[in-house]
Amino acid sequence: MKKFYLLAVIALMSQLSFGAELYIRVLRQGTHIATAYNQTQTNSTNIFRFFDLPGGTIYVQMTDQQNGTSVYNGSLNVTWNQRVVAEIDQNGVFKIIQTINIVSTNWYTSTAETIVSNPPNNGGGTYNDGSNDPAFLKLLEMIKNETFDSNKMELAKSYANKTQLSSQQIADINKTFGFESAKLDWAKFAYNKCYDKANYFLLKNTFGYSSSYSALEEYIEGQ
Repeated sequence: MKKFYLLAVIALMSQLSFGAELYIRVLRQGTHIATAYNQTQTNSTNIFRFFDLPGGTIYVQMTDQQNGTSVYNGSLNVTWNQRVVAEIDQNGVFKIIQTINIVSTNWYTSTAETIVSNPPNNGGGTYNDGSNDPAFLKLLEMIKNETFDSNKMELAKSYANKTQLSSQQIADINKTFGFESAKLDWAKFAYNKCYDKANYFLLKNTFGYSSSYSALEEYIEGQ
C-alpha cells in the first residue's frame, strides 16, 4: 500500500514541478494591460511574464491601457515545465519565437533562471493560492476517495514532503479528515511546509472545535 501511495505522489509531482510559463514582449509604444489565464499585469516596459500557468489551452488578451483598444485576443497551447516566449507586433500579430524547457533545481528556482521569491506573487500577477491547480485537485480527489484518515494522512504527508503548499491548499486537505485529532495532526505537520504562513488563519474554520484551533496556535507560537 505504501508503494502505491509513493508511486501516486511521484506521478503527481511529475506533473506539478513547474507550471507552464509565458513571456510576452509587445512591440508597440504605450502602456498595456496583459491577461493570460487568470493573471493580469500592467506595466510600461511592455514585457510581461506569467508563471504557474496550467498545461493546455490558455487565453491571452492584450489591451492598450490608455484608450482601451484591443491589441490582441487569442489562445495558445502551453505545456507543463515549458516556457513560451512570444512577441506581439505593431499590427497585433502574435508570434512564438522560442520554447524553453524548465528544469527544476529546487522548489523555488530553475535552470532557466526563473526565481520566485514569493510564490503567491506569480510573477507580478494576481494572487494564486494553488487551490485550483490541476495536479493539486487530482491529489485532493485521491485523498477524498480514501476511507480512513490514516490513509488520507499518508498520502497528504507524502505529497507535502516533496513540495511547498499554500495555507488554502493545507486547509482544503484538512477538510477531508473525519476526526479532529487527524485535522490537528495534519495542520501541525503542514505548518513548516507552508509558504504563506501569514494566511494560516484560514485553517480555523476547518476544525469542529475552537479548542483544536487554540492548540494549533499554541503549537505555532512554540515554533
